[in-house]
Amino acid sequence: MELISLEIREELVKIIARLGILSFGDYILANGIHTQYYLDFSLLANNPRYLDKVVDFIIYKIKNRNIDTDVTKLVGIMNKGSLLVIPSSIKMGKPFALFGKYENKVLIGTLDPNDKVLIIDDLISSGKTISRISRILKNMYKCSINKAVVILDREDGGIPRLKKMGINVYPLIKMSELIDLMYGMGIVGDEEKDIVYSEIKLRKRGLRR
Repeated sequence: MELISLEIREELVKIIARLGILSFGDYILANGIHTQYYLDFSLLANNPRYLDKVVDFIIYKIKNRNIDTDVTKLVGIMNKGSLLVIPSSIKMGKPFALFGKYENKVLIGTLDPNDKVLIIDDLISSGKTISRISRILKNMYKCSINKAVVILDREDGGIPRLKKMGINVYPLIKMSELIDLMYGMGIVGDEEKDIVYSEIKLRKRGLRR
């Protein structure tokens, strides 16, 4: 999987650190997974300059990999996805739609049978959310969905799971890369690094069963 440049990844890491997007503790993710670390990208709303930079990184990834070659519409998953997809839509000049994952339908914008959708979201964990929403969009709106761009891959098995469904996910950075860069910059210590790697190994063992 092609990575964006080290310079961009380092800048992304600095933004995540400055805004406190990564925190450690005891959490339960939306998919029911227990974890000792959490990433809250909604904190980008507190700093428009950093949000603008992250959106630029997303667009760079999209353009660099020619991900948007046949895309007709961007889709964000409310609420965090809307933070990223709206400015991406404006900068790319492509229309967008916002999907309510609890309402199970498009709440803003429209989707048509001829639309080829690119999902933009903050992160991917198990992939169950994107998987479920993709099925709903295909069944309800008859559109085509086979691409997604996210800021971060938690490495919880979501990317290979979606690939089996025919959906390619392009992250800006993986969790292991994030924690390695943070460790190298002195932002986190041995304990935090061990927590992240222990969870990644645990998830991979679970996937092999």
